[in-house]
Amino acid sequence: MGGAPRGFGGAALPYGRGPQGGLYIKAGQFIGTRSDVVPAAYTRSLSRLQDRVPARSAAEVRRTIEHELGRPVETLFQRFDDVPIGAASLAQAHRALLPDGREVVVKVQYPEVAGLVRLDIRNLRTIVGLVARREPAFDYRAVVDELGKQLPLEVDFVREAEMTRRVRENLASLTGITVPRVVDELVSRRVIVTEYIHGRRLLEAGKHPEGVDGPAVAQALADAYGHQIMVDGLFQADPHPGNILLQPDGRVALLDFGLTKELPEGPRLAFARLVLAASRRDPQAVFAAFEELGVRTASSDGDDALALMQLFFGARPPGTGGGGLLRRSDPNRTLERNRVHAIPGDLVLLGRVVGLLRGVCSSLGAPLTPMEMLRPFAERALAERAAGSGAG
Repeated sequence: MGGAPRGFGGAALPYGRGPQGGLYIKAGQFIGTRSDVVPAAYTRSLSRLQDRVPARSAAEVRRTIEHELGRPVETLFQRFDDVPIGAASLAQAHRALLPDGREVVVKVQYPEVAGLVRLDIRNLRTIVGLVARREPAFDYRAVVDELGKQLPLEVDFVREAEMTRRVRENLASLTGITVPRVVDELVSRRVIVTEYIHGRRLLEAGKHPEGVDGPAVAQALADAYGHQIMVDGLFQADPHPGNILLQPDGRVALLDFGLTKELPEGPRLAFARLVLAASRRDPQAVFAAFEELGVRTASSDGDDALALMQLFFGARPPGTGGGGLLRRSDPNRTLERNRVHAIPGDLVLLGRVVGLLRGVCSSLGAPLTPMEMLRPFAERALAERAAGSGAG
């Protein structure tokens, strides 16, 4: 099935295959999308960290399915393909046919994953804590704390099913976006069955497929994430290329909702104000929005505001010069000057999403940055809040 359309997005080496765990693979996935700042040779290599990895045996996968769903594989499915269509850091996926003829993807979690996720987080906390004590300017314990809260949610497929349903309903009005249906009766903590979506992976070797309108696809993705973040307050926080398919009809399919974040109204509106401040090139408004989000710094310098934008979002605000880095201020020097930052958990995943989108959009040749493409949704969110306040 090497040439078959992909219906599942994943990562790279599964847990238990060497010293690398899913936490570190996700970092490689992130870097692999950043064609705007990482040399092409590296992004080509790291782009393989999606779904091309050694798979677990069919016997092990079948045992997990039967244990979780309580019936033999032969009675659950009319056909079950033992060769997986994707293997990820937490699970692998197999194509199957339901008794009623529907094509589906069966995502099966590796048995030891939950314990190893906890171990990876504990190890990362130790490393980051040691660095923070020696170098207070580089204190990323809040980032690890947020990952520690969010990543264990990825190993609960019952929650993932719920998130998939909710995001699918929220994005139903966007004609260019598809989210797979969940087969409700075939869901457990370690198995989830969803409809199979025909399509091809967004990026191959760091480039989008030929014949694809890259800027249009980038705008569709920005619309999907603008809607999720600033309208719904519920967003899929793992938009790496392995979780995005291009369908034959031109629509974009979003896959894998294990890492989905609920965003309260306060941070949602503060992020909307940050997007508008960045688009207006207003450093003081950027700082005000960061403070509203819960970021605490010892500086209110304009250059530092721009450096913080790059630090959190990998974003060069409009008007700050060419290249992938800020010319006037360096994020690490900003940290050194301010020493200790309070970094809210909500901002960690927002920064991850915008950074991933920036890399993907750059690979697609989008003329605008994600922050610029998100502006209409920021304006909508703030207008709706103002209208609501007026009505109240």
